[in-house]
Parts: sequence; C-alpha cells; structure tokens
Amino acid sequence: MSEKPVAMIGHSALAQSDLRYSALIGAATLLLSVDLALAQDTSFGQRLFQDKADCQFCHGINGDGRGDPRSPGRAANLTETHLDRDQLVEVIACGRPGTEMPHFDKYAYEDTDCYGLKGKNLGNDAARDPHSTSLTRREIEAVADYILAKFVGK
Repeated sequence: MSEKPVAMIGHSALAQSDLRYSALIGAATLLLSVDLALAQDTSFGQRLFQDKADCQFCHGINGDGRGDPRSPGRAANLTETHLDRDQLVEVIACGRPGTEMPHFDKYAYEDTDCYGLKGKNLGNDAARDPHSTSLTRREIEAVADYILAKFVGK
C-alpha cells in the first residue's frame, strides 16, 4: 500500500496553502501599487493642469469649458470630448490652429510636425503660444492622463 503518512499530507497541504496566500498577497500588492502609481500620475497632471499650464484658466477647474471670465472663451468642455489619449496629447502639444487653443510643445510647428503641417504653412492661423509656459512631452502626457481620469465622460 502506498499511503502517505499523515505528517506528510499535512506538510504538503500547508505548503500549498502558503503558496496560495503568497500569491494572493502578491496580487494585492501589485494592484495597490498600480492604483498608487495612477494616483501619483494624475496628481502630477492635476498640478500641471491647474498651475504650470494653467489649463483651468480657459477650461475651468471642472474641465467644463467655463474658465475665468478674462479667458479668451470658447474652450472645449472636456467632460464631453471624444478624443482618445493620443489625440489629446496631440491637441495639447500642437494646439488647434485657427482657435484660441495654444500649443504647449515649445517646438510645435518648428521641429515637430503638427497635424502634418509646419508653422510657415499656417500663417495667421498658426496655434498661439501658451499664456503660461510650454510643457515637456512627459508633462503633456500627464495632463492628458489627468483629463481622461478626471473629466472625460464625467
């Protein structure tokens, strides 16, 4: 008869239980770290939206397009946008030619093609410089992530 001793069965069951417990703890830690990373990313984007880029001046603190009365007006309501992340990044970087939306990429239309155009092709319709300051690519992406997390579809 090839029965395992009772002590061996208990040890094997304990080892499997420890393995399952460790896997559960590992999965929970991973989920918490992803949530924390997302919170940190959106926090960075929020600071840029509200302070450095001052997007709230035109788009409003709630992203609803109701910014400061001194703003140029007609800002997009970010809660209603249908743009995906890549499109938001492009709009923030390149602005919207012929509108009040400025470009936040310092080299937009110079070193970088925006919408397949160069500044010299746009003349007076070229996107304006921001009233605040330009942003790096990482900062532009953080603002886009913040907009997607905080405003779009809300």
